[in-house]
Order: sequence, then structure tokens, then C-alpha cells
Amino acid sequence: MVLPVFEEAPRTVHRDGYIEFRRAYYSVPPEYVGRQVWVRHETRLVRIYNTRREPIALHARAEPGKFTTDPAHLHSRKRHLIKRGADHLLDRCRLIGPLTGTWAEAMHQARGPQGLRVMLGLLHLAEQHPVAELEKAARVATHHGAWRLRDLKRLLDQPANVVQLDFLDTHPLIRTLDVYRILPAEGFHQPHQP
Repeated sequence: MVLPVFEEAPRTVHRDGYIEFRRAYYSVPPEYVGRQVWVRHETRLVRIYNTRREPIALHARAEPGKFTTDPAHLHSRKRHLIKRGADHLLDRCRLIGPLTGTWAEAMHQARGPQGLRVMLGLLHLAEQHPVAELEKAARVATHHGAWRLRDLKRLLDQPANVVQLDFLDTHPLIRTLDVYRILPAEGFHQPHQP
């Protein structure tokens, strides 16, 4: 006889309608946003229960960093809770600066509900970096359609006059792009050959 092996833990459903378990993200029906649920992580499945231990979601196990979404969780009439959370975060991102707000809007359009966590990370970056630096990074990232928080972090962590854009190496149209000089007065310039 084979006994099932699983791990269980309570989780709170985030504003974006997902719970995090073992660094992967799983959708939950929108009516559970902000509430606690119980997660059972099995070999191939993740089962999510409400506090009465009634099943509310079932997903295939995901790799760390990946999102698993049940389409029924996105098209519910109660999805306004998540929409309200997105609007609030977008408003806060726009307050940082116009370029940062534009980047947040475009990123949210491209990534959907997963973008809520990116916006939270963006707000955290705004607490650590000057607005002018964040605005420059947002301008470059928007120009190249880079919608990951790690791309913004790379742009912010580079020396003030040289920005390494390694994240663009994966884009087939921009593979030859290596280093750009960013000058305070003139902004974004052509490639510089080291």
C-alpha cells in the first residue's frame, strides 16, 4: 500500500487573486481575495480549500516563479475586487512619475493579474531609489517593452552613465544591442562600443 505524501499550510489570498506556495502562484476564486485558505501540495497537484475544508480550486503543480490560472477564476462577476486592487496600485505608481506610471500601465496590460505583484515591487523600488533614476529606468524599459521587475532593477543597479541591457539579448530583433549611454540632459542614446 502506498501512502500519499503531501505538504499543507494556510495562505492568505493576495489582491491579485493568487496564493503563493513554494514560490509558485495559484489562482483562487475572487470571492476569497483577502481571506485565508488552506493549501495541500501533493506530488503533481495543488488543492486549495476554504476554512471549512471544502475544495475551492485544483491546479497542476507549477515550477517556482510560475503562475497557474483557472480561467473560471478570471471571468467571474466578482472579479471587481481584483480590478479595484489594480486600479489602486496603478494610481500609486502614477504618483511616482509620469514615465513610471506609463511603464506600470503598459506592464499591467501585457501581464494581466500577474502585474499586481510587479506593481507592488515597483512601489518598493520607489522607496529605495530617487525618482529621477526610476523615471530613466522606466523610460528605457518602456521603450524596449521590458515588463519584468528584474529588468527595472538591472537598469537601476547599473552605474549612472552606463546601463547594461542584458535582458534584451533574448529579443530576436535587438540581439546586437549591448551597452547604452544615458546622459542626464540628452537621455537615451545610440549604442556605445566598449
